[in-house]
Amino acid sequence: MVGKSIQRCVRRSFALALIFAGNWGIRADSPRPAENASHASGAAIPALELVPTAVRFPNVPLGETYTQTIHLANPGKRPVQIERIVVDAGALEVSGLQLPAVVSAEGSTNFTISYHPRRAGPFSAQVKIVTSGGPQPVMVDIAGSAVDGKTELTSSEAAVHFEDVSVGGRSARQISLANVGNRDLKILSILVAGSDFSVSGEGRFILAPGQTVSLEVSFAPGGTGERRGTLSIFHEDSITPLHVPLSGVGVQASQSAIRLKWEHLSAGPQGYLVYRSSEPGGPYTRISTGAVDASEYADTGLPVGHTYYYVVSALDADNQESEFSEPIVATVPES
Repeated sequence: MVGKSIQRCVRRSFALALIFAGNWGIRADSPRPAENASHASGAAIPALELVPTAVRFPNVPLGETYTQTIHLANPGKRPVQIERIVVDAGALEVSGLQLPAVVSAEGSTNFTISYHPRRAGPFSAQVKIVTSGGPQPVMVDIAGSAVDGKTELTSSEAAVHFEDVSVGGRSARQISLANVGNRDLKILSILVAGSDFSVSGEGRFILAPGQTVSLEVSFAPGGTGERRGTLSIFHEDSITPLHVPLSGVGVQASQSAIRLKWEHLSAGPQGYLVYRSSEPGGPYTRISTGAVDASEYADTGLPVGHTYYYVVSALDADNQESEFSEPIVATVPES
């Protein structure tokens, strides 16, 4: 009998405790019931909002540094002080904020996270932002991967050859350089060996991964016969430059000229542009240095016996160019 009485008392006490706890949760004099409920459930009220909340750095080449800007916003009605930012990995660096820093009510600020990998492979870390808004720091999750850095420079042409250019004349070809590696490639210099050849675009510049740049190689023979040269591109990551062999044939120029005439347009264009090609259908290279006022043009200094194809376009008052005319075919006569 004694044991049963004790059991009833325990049950009655437990029921009273539950009723008491329930009354406490709905007391009318509770100052901020929503906030108390939040603390009771263990949920933290964020002091700062981040954009983005997670950062990804995929496939970063070793030796490179990638960055991400983090936007911090204070949605509250009171200022929040950023006391310190803790980085738990040596490959990360935080910049852009002088700490301690105060973010005003409903204000915002930015800082930058930099990732400079030290070894290849996957990477994960956290950046902790400690503020005056509460004991829990604001977290930024970092994930990424690093790969071995590689630079490789290629040319669109393994060699450049110019066919039969008259002495005193000039011919030009376009070639492209491309960085097919996965990190920036610094071009130190572009040089040409051979007095008959020249190149535009000399100097220092940087090619990003996948980027290309065009160069114009010119051949202006100083005499007849086979002429040779070399285009050399020096870049920072190679002791040996990229070499592109150059060659061309200089021939005696005709003393005669090819004289072109066409029908003058009644619309009154601002001028005409004259183009020439050694192949039917082009590609055509402009040979008039500017707009030609008259409806005729004389092409001189060409190799004897060569056949060329000419087209003409017209410029309107706004310098808009028309389509090409039908091609005109002509063969250079002997002197």
